Amino acid sequence: MAVYQNYDPYNTPTWCQPGMQVQRPIYPVIPAVYPYAQQRPMPVYIPVNYRFVPVLRQQILSRPDNRTSNNDKTIKPALQPRNDGYIETKSSTILQAQQQSMLDKLIEINSANVVSGVQKTSKIDNVVWKNDLRGLFKKNNAVIYAMIPRTFNAKDKDGNELIDLEKGEQTGNFINAIERLDELKKYGINTIHMLPIQTPGKKKATGTAGSVYAPADLLQIDPVLRDPNDPRDVKEQAKEFIRQAHKRGISVMIDLPSCISVDLYEKRPDLAAIDSKGFPKVPQGWEDIRMMEPWADKDKRILNKALLDEHKKWIDLIQELGVDGVRADVGRAKPVEFWKEIIPYSRSKDPNFAWLAESYVYEDASPMMNMPHDRPNDLLNVGFDSFYGQYHIFPLMQTAHEFNGYVTDYLKSTYSFEPGKSLIGSFATHDDNSPMSNGGVPYCNMTTGIQMTLPMVNPYFVTGFESGDTYIYPYAESIAKKTMTDSNVMHVNSQWVDIFNLSRKPGGKNPEIGDYIAAMSKVREKYNDVITKGSFIPLQVENNKGDKIIAYARHYQGKTLVAIANKDVNSRQIGKVIVPGLGPLQDLKDIPPSYGILSGYAARQGAIEANIGPGRFHLFEVNTPNIEKFSKEIYRQNL
Repeated sequence: MAVYQNYDPYNTPTWCQPGMQVQRPIYPVIPAVYPYAQQRPMPVYIPVNYRFVPVLRQQILSRPDNRTSNNDKTIKPALQPRNDGYIETKSSTILQAQQQSMLDKLIEINSANVVSGVQKTSKIDNVVWKNDLRGLFKKNNAVIYAMIPRTFNAKDKDGNELIDLEKGEQTGNFINAIERLDELKKYGINTIHMLPIQTPGKKKATGTAGSVYAPADLLQIDPVLRDPNDPRDVKEQAKEFIRQAHKRGISVMIDLPSCISVDLYEKRPDLAAIDSKGFPKVPQGWEDIRMMEPWADKDKRILNKALLDEHKKWIDLIQELGVDGVRADVGRAKPVEFWKEIIPYSRSKDPNFAWLAESYVYEDASPMMNMPHDRPNDLLNVGFDSFYGQYHIFPLMQTAHEFNGYVTDYLKSTYSFEPGKSLIGSFATHDDNSPMSNGGVPYCNMTTGIQMTLPMVNPYFVTGFESGDTYIYPYAESIAKKTMTDSNVMHVNSQWVDIFNLSRKPGGKNPEIGDYIAAMSKVREKYNDVITKGSFIPLQVENNKGDKIIAYARHYQGKTLVAIANKDVNSRQIGKVIVPGLGPLQDLKDIPPSYGILSGYAARQGAIEANIGPGRFHLFEVNTPNIEKFSKEIYRQNL
């Protein structure tokens, strides 16, 4: 992760008045330890509610604090985080002999009901599906939801946020995941990013279930993902889930791990990279995995046939399941020669098979130990359709100018490779702090509005985002009585979604975030041509001392959208947004739903006077058919 230098946390908001009630957070924002580099502390989000009457015209769509009257001055906290109390654990390590292997028991239970061979599908009508995921990426039309299959729809009956199979609780699996597909469809999701589905390794493992990115076998589907109440085997259940997703018009993309577990290294040393001293290479910060060896002879640029063949078998497996594309974890971990073999192999069977690279513009710790530099341009040029980019450092961007500069720099860079290469809206991924820690519901909605309206961006949401999960788990770092691995420490990266234990279904207490995603998806659909084909025009903002107001226009064939967002989640921002060609009689109707502290705005000749609430996002359709003629900067998408 890139970390901006000269970073300085926000100061206490200056709008606080004597006697004003302020609801402060009831838990600290703890900076997470990124596996590549130590993150800098996030700005402290101070949720507040207070009555404000702007000087400018005010357009009210809803009251964010649910007051029943103008005289009700009850202060309600903007955040209701999960209980972050620490679970008291035993002082001594539980003996391994006393631990029960939950995985062995699960396999035993499942094997009793397995029907061998290919099963006929009788639960749904035949689905005629034509994969077009690559086309969605090229047209910036993918709206992606990242999910962890083993927790996506887990059934936690006792509320301790852990899944105990012996108590009749249920992990997420391919069958119960189907129950949530209509929910995703409601949000406007048309692509699922499924994190790795292989069985995790058990040796030197992280967490009591093992990291989903530490596969024990690249070609084995995790038996945890099989519903024991369904007679089909795990492979057929995976096919059923994908068929049901396709039935709803949702593509499915599966994650390809970049490394192997210690178990797989010991079983298949021919797949692992070895250093000059004869030890397996370990990526910095990840002791439970080993690097893969892509080379048989690096000097002669001869690839490791064993590793190549294993990946081709994996492609065969997931294409048999009906998968539409791949998200390649740490794309830079393999050389371009490797991808030149694998990507065409996948497209020899399915020309529209899509590839998304976890690759960034730059990394603060790149090259990290045993890992080369990021090189997104090289990956795009050898067949990847999209990559992560750098939106995950949005909380660290200090000014609107910095943000707009990143957007325009990327648009200019796209002309160095073939048309249609896009980014995902990586404002929050499974490798990042919960967005709630950056500013609660307003921050989540603001970043949703932004990524839904940016050029050459496919919106991306991580599981739990839709309801404001803080990813604060009460069991974190405590000692477990039962484990599926050789570790009984329930490790969780602070404020990151749990990928190491059998945990609860991701979710928080703010379903209004999901409602906002759904509303913005409809906005994106209505103005699809403007957003996916139109030009990007950064708008100058005058009289905004902190440079916190992000403003830009999207224009296509005479139609213009103006987006205005307040990056400051703690205080309102005042400024004058210059909109070339705007008339003073323009009616400013805010297209997205209202939320948070109210804003004020009014049209002037060639400008919008704005008084924007903390973390607010606004979008207006304005009558400026000649805006490009009068604008200093115009950036077009390389489509």
